[in-house]
Amino acid sequence: MNQSIIEKHMFSVWSETDREKRKTAINEVYTENCLVYDPMFPDPFQGRSNLLDLIDNVQHQFPGFVFRIESYDAHHQAVRLHWSYGLPGEEPEVKGEDFMLFENNQIQTMYIYIDQPPAK
Repeated sequence: MNQSIIEKHMFSVWSETDREKRKTAINEVYTENCLVYDPMFPDPFQGRSNLLDLIDNVQHQFPGFVFRIESYDAHHQAVRLHWSYGLPGEEPEVKGEDFMLFENNQIQTMYIYIDQPPAK
């Protein structure tokens, strides 16, 4: 799997606060009808615009937080990514992992797992 796609997923999509820049990155990184399963919601988010709204929601709840890649491994068309989320320069408040399935070097399906939920 292309390392730049993983980095764009974390930094240009999930950590980007400029909605238009994030939308451009989502179009590059995710398939048009992507599915994102977030454990905080009963139904998956389908499509790029719904993913954009989900990220808006996350960033609104945690202003100033950024994602960090802790580690990842890939094989075939799948990636398991361990991440952390918190204020820059501080101990992360949230830790988790994403399990992603790719199609044509774009994320088609992603399952989000929260290993350490926020203290809030």
